[in-house]
Formats: sequence, structure tokens, C-alpha cells
Amino acid sequence: MFSKPKESKQARLRRKLVNNEINPIVDALLTVILLLLSPFIWMFALIHDKLMFLFLNKTYIYNVSWEDPRMDQRVFNLDESDHVITIASAGCNALDYIIEGAMVTAVDFNSCQIALTELKKVAIMELDFDSFFEIFSKSNMKLLREVYKTRLRPLLSAPSAEFWDDGVNSIKSFMYSGTSGNMSYILCRILFPLCGMGFLRRELERGTSQEELSKMLANWGYTIRGLAWVMDNIFLRAACCFAGVPERQMALGLHRPNNLAMVIERVFFQTDLVNDNYFYSGYFLGYYKPDNCPRYLKRENFDKMKKHLKNGKLKLVHGTMLSAIDSSTVPITVASLLDHMDWMTDRMINEEITHLMRKMDHVKGRIFWRTFADEVHAAPLSWLEPDRVDDRDDRVGMYWTTWIAHLKDVPVAYEERVDTNQKKGLLTNFVTGFKMVTFPFWKPLVANSLKVTGHAKDMESFYKYQKEGYDAFREGLLHARPALMESFPLKKEGKMVWIDIGGGTARNLEFFPVDVIRKYFKTIIICDISASLLEIAQRRITLMGIDDIAKVVEHDVTAESVFSVLPAAGTVDVITMSYSFSMIPDQAGVIRNEARLLKKGGYLAMADFFLEGNFDSCLSPLFRQLRAAESQFHKNWFAMDHVHLLGDKQLEMGAASDLEPVWDNRFRGAVPFLPFLQPYHGVYIMKKK
Repeated sequence: MFSKPKESKQARLRRKLVNNEINPIVDALLTVILLLLSPFIWMFALIHDKLMFLFLNKTYIYNVSWEDPRMDQRVFNLDESDHVITIASAGCNALDYIIEGAMVTAVDFNSCQIALTELKKVAIMELDFDSFFEIFSKSNMKLLREVYKTRLRPLLSAPSAEFWDDGVNSIKSFMYSGTSGNMSYILCRILFPLCGMGFLRRELERGTSQEELSKMLANWGYTIRGLAWVMDNIFLRAACCFAGVPERQMALGLHRPNNLAMVIERVFFQTDLVNDNYFYSGYFLGYYKPDNCPRYLKRENFDKMKKHLKNGKLKLVHGTMLSAIDSSTVPITVASLLDHMDWMTDRMINEEITHLMRKMDHVKGRIFWRTFADEVHAAPLSWLEPDRVDDRDDRVGMYWTTWIAHLKDVPVAYEERVDTNQKKGLLTNFVTGFKMVTFPFWKPLVANSLKVTGHAKDMESFYKYQKEGYDAFREGLLHARPALMESFPLKKEGKMVWIDIGGGTARNLEFFPVDVIRKYFKTIIICDISASLLEIAQRRITLMGIDDIAKVVEHDVTAESVFSVLPAAGTVDVITMSYSFSMIPDQAGVIRNEARLLKKGGYLAMADFFLEGNFDSCLSPLFRQLRAAESQFHKNWFAMDHVHLLGDKQLEMGAASDLEPVWDNRFRGAVPFLPFLQPYHGVYIMKKK
């Protein structure tokens, strides 16, 4: 028998950090603590973004650009023929691109970030390297004040000059300035030393080897794991607004219980803090060392930057990314979007990509982004068919995946969606909601007056007296419908056939401008079992002036006879179902018929209610039980209105009909007048093999 090799302290600590291994008793106690803190976490989440945006245009948030440009260098291979559009942030990465001679348009919504980037720009143009390094690496603010008025200020724009007129006196250190710099000071210079880990800064100052530093850190396993728990469960929610991380971005990774524990493991044991990882060593030290700093602070790159900046290679734009894209007069070869699409809704992402498509070089063009999500987090990004970038050399470790898409390989067209006002007032919404809730009581009275039978009778009974207020009320209920329409794949060549099953009032048509409908669609069918809703649909089609393209069909889509009234089998490009699949009794039948209608490569795209979220299995045992109880309550509640929330059983039906899932995104959404009731909504898309 061979004895198992003894696990080293370092290996054990790394394993426990990565796998989130906690003693079961301790885990139970910590779960109870989190449960007690939940109301406070929820309340803070409500003001999180408001607090973060309080700093906008008053100070900069990022004192350092928190994206590792080493990865960018590897995948971009920039030269003087390139034009990069990017977020300015602290200017570090924009200047890194300038080293290669690329033209750079750096945009930021926060004027203070532009001011920081512009100060670096004019300092490179006006000062010698030693002075530049003293100011921006060692935070020699005295030297900055000496050269500011006579040499730097005259070159600054008026808004930047106004910011720095005060900033040169109020800012004491570039490394610990801005909200993220202040937060890092508390973490690296106060919290770590209080926990007995002040040795980390001393060893970095001494230049201790990374191997020796890793051994020292391994001796502090319990402390590091304790810090990791506090950072993951309290710091992440309470302080990330100061690091410029909005609530929407955090939500992409909160299913992982040990985000910052994994960051700690990566930074301490997979990167070289002593000689290479300037992102974290700078915060621990309070300054950069000449051999461990960003490329824009290295002597060998200074003259190249000075030359390119004096030749006007860097353009700074205070405003939105859309405004910067639209104002571009030179084709963009690289859109380096950092992580800002984590902040955005599907609508905003689709809009930005649409504008980029108009301004980018369609041969050399690349779209590059980082995300806190495990996978591509938005359907408009998924249709780009991006490649995942190898991020093993990433020194930051804060982004879970990195992606790049080549425009020449993008198979779909991008067009903006539009909103139309469906509001009819609070009273109308209340009356419609009341009709829905009381439907079981008055259903027999309506049903007796109808000639149709079966499921059609149930649906017509339900909708007959709701049809006029239908769209207005459901705008606040059917939260995944806009996401479905943002996810709709448009074929570049057009001539598409689209069937909207359970399309009701044809509301989905209004997400497309009429000119887009005419450009991409040959035939559109609104198929529903309710004559009352189709009456509204026909009005809408006529009002839009597309009677030659769109028509309504009253039919049960589960019946074999549906093929006599719909386009021929194997000819349909896209079938959508907006909150209709969960209301159809014969769900296997509808999937079977839809698969027959679709052509090879066609899509079945559904928006609906779901029993579970994407990450319920990631919850702790106690929270899993609470979620299961909530899910059962939602199931019973919606069943009263013939709505059967989708679970794995229904979603797996597509496999029998050669439909493979390509998109699955779920999120919570409230019920009007019942904010405590927040079932899961989602968009689920399958492709025919």
C-alpha cells in the first residue's frame, strides 16, 4: 500500500478557497447570519447604484484601469493602421494602445475620468520621463503642483483644468485617490494589517521572491479564509459601489458564493506580486516600482507615446459610448469595451452593437469585452458568435470570462428595437388586474356564451373582457417579452418567415420599426386561439400598414390541421412564443408541430414564467429549501389562471424534435400591485438541428 502524499499548507489553502470548503457547522452558522442580514442587504441593494452615481462628475471612481492590457496586446496585435474605441477609465489601457501607434478614441461618461486621462496625456507630451514617473508612479504631488500651472494647465481642456485646479491640492496620492483608490487604502493598508498581514507590504518593499511570499501567505490560511468570507458576503455588497461595480453587474456573479476567495487564490498564488502584478502590489505599497508597473510608466515606451500623442492619436470624449461611436469619422478596427456591457440591458447592448456595425471595419473589425458572468450574458452578444479568450495570464482576476468577436464572422444583422406607449392609466390597470384575479368566479358566466370548446373556450373566456386593457397591464407583468424581442435573430439576407404563436394582440410587432419589418420579413403570422385578442392584432397590423406582410390566424397550434393554415413545414425561420407556452395544455404537441414548421437552422424562441432560476442549485442548503418553497407557491398561484410555470420537463421536450437549446437566461420580475411576488421570467431559445 502506498501512503497518500501529505498535502502542503499552500495546496490546502488554495483548495479550500477555490472550492469554498467550510466546516458544515460553521457553514450553517454563517448561513443563519446571512439570513439575518438579508433585509439590510436588500435595502442597500435598492440604493447601491444611486450611491455610486452620486460620485459621477464630482470625482473619478477608477484611479487605475482594472483590465489587464497584457491580454489585449496578445489578441489585438495593434499597429498604426488600427483605430481603437474604448472606455477611458483611468487612461492606463488607452495609453497602452497608444504605445503601438494605434489611433484611440477614449470615451467616458464621467468627466473626472476624462480629466485624469487628459492630465496623463499632456504630462507625457510636456514633461520628461523622470518627472512623469515621479508624479504618476510615486504620487509626487509637490512636483505636480510645481509644473501644473505653467506647463500642464495650458494644454488641458476647460473642464479638465477646472477639475485639476482643485485636484492638485486636494489629492494627496494618485494610488489612493478616487473612490476605488480610497476603498483599496482601507482594504490594503488598514484591514490587512489589522488582521496581522502587514508583513505583505514589508515583503513587497524588500523584494522577497514570490516563492517565499507564497510560503508566508500559506501560514495565514485561517486569516485569509476569514478575510475572504467577509469580503465575499459583506464587502462585495457593501463596498462595491465605491469600486464602480453596479448592481446589475454584481448580479451576474452572485450565484458564486466565493468570488473574492477565488480572486485571492489567483492573485496570491497564480501571479507574481513581487515582479509582475502591479495591480495589487501598487495598492499594497502605495506606489509602483520601476520594474513592476504599467507599460505606460516604463521608460522604453515614453518616447513612442510622446510622438503618437503629439501626432493627435488620442481623442478623448466626455459622453456616452454611442455618441463617441456616432461621431467617429475613421473606421473602427477594435472596440475594446472593457466590462461596461455588464452594466447594460439587452436593449442598450443591442443598440450599441447596431451603432458599432455602422462604423466598424467589416474585415478587420473586432469587438472585445470582459464580464463578471460565467458565459456570454446577453443574447445580442451571443449572436456575435464570439470566441472565449484565454485569460490564464490575467493579473486582475476580477472577470470570469473574456470574449472577442470578429465582424466578418457574424451571421446575423443588428437593428435597433423601439418602444411604444401602451399605458392606459392606473385605474385601467387595476380593473384589468381585478378581472384576472377574479376570473375563476365569473368564468362560468362568460363560458356559457361562447361557441368554441376546450382550450379555446378557456382562453376566450379569460381574454374576452380584458382585450382592451391587455397590453397596458401586461407591460408591467411580462418582463421577458422585451428581452425576447431584443434576442430575436435577424438574417442578413432578409426574406424571413416568422410565426408568433400565442401572439395575441400582435404587440411583438411594435418592437420593430416598420422599415425594419419590410427589410427583413417576407411573411409574418400571428397565430392565436382567442378571437378577441386577434381582433386587436388585426387593428394593429392595419395601423402599422403591413397588411401585405402580416396576417392573423385563429387556430389551435397543437392540431394537425394547423399545417393547412400556416406556412409549409420546413419553411419557417423563427417561431416566437411570448408567455403562451405555459398556457397550452398539450405542450408536447405544440413543440412537435413547431419543430416540423421550422427549417433547418431555424429558431424557436420563448419568453415565459419559469419554476426555477438559472442558479438555484448554487444556493446553500437552507436557501435552497426556502427557494423550493417559494417556487411551489408560485406554481400554485399561477395555476389558478391556467399558467403552468416551465420546469425541466417542458424544456427537455425539444430534444425529441431535434431542437437544441442555444440560449437560456432567467431573472426575477414583479407582479403589478403585488411587489412581494417575484417569479422567475426568462428567454429560452432552441435551434433546429
